[in-house]
Amino acid sequence: MNPRQRRGVLLMVVAAIGAVAVFASVFTYLSSQQDRLGGSTTVLRLTEAVDAYQPVGEDSVERVEVPSTYFAPEVFLTDLSDVETPSDQQLVAASHLDAGVYLQHGMVQPQPTLTAGEREIAIMVDAETGVAGKVHRGSFVDIYGTFPARDHGEACAVRIITEVEVLGIGELRTQEGEGGGVSGVVPVTFRLDSEAALQLAYAEDFSTKLRLALVSPDGGGTPGDTDFCSGDFDTLVEGGSPDEGETTNGRRMPHGG
Repeated sequence: MNPRQRRGVLLMVVAAIGAVAVFASVFTYLSSQQDRLGGSTTVLRLTEAVDAYQPVGEDSVERVEVPSTYFAPEVFLTDLSDVETPSDQQLVAASHLDAGVYLQHGMVQPQPTLTAGEREIAIMVDAETGVAGKVHRGSFVDIYGTFPARDHGEACAVRIITEVEVLGIGELRTQEGEGGGVSGVVPVTFRLDSEAALQLAYAEDFSTKLRLALVSPDGGGTPGDTDFCSGDFDTLVEGGSPDEGETTNGRRMPHGG
């Protein structure tokens, strides 16, 4: 074997050793990553966009394998049967869901069952003053709205609806206010009769802010007056007791005026 052939064989041996070293390094890295990620789990991913309250079935999802470290089963759905659903109801989206979204608990819910004369209505409620993480599906709440003074009337806080059941709470989203600021809001769904739905729709559009007050599971007791206005507040500050005040065409008027 001449010197050139010996150099060629030596290079081939070095290359083989280098290939083995690279393979061992890659194998070791992949093993360490596998140990760190803790294996894989199966989650559901939407294959198509679904509008709010539209059905979500097996044909709308696909099962994908993902690292279990980042997809806790307490958060993500592994099967649609994980959502407890009555036999006569189907699953629907709690809010609009885009294609490719990994389904989490709360994104889908049983379809509400409406009786004759009932309406299902959703409003956007400030996440801080309205929900604060304590109101859930099945909770009973009072809905309050604050209205500015107008047409010679008083500024009032009004209880729009008393002890209404929450059908569902959607995902937190951002909403731009009139002053240009951004706040977190949550869509909350209720089941109401037609008159109450009309009152709530008006309050959402024309009140300064809507608030939800969680009612005790033991009942709301005697809720008291339905409104509290600026004249009542003035009387309270002066040491008196709020009264009903005068009205004109059903509108509260300033006390003393």
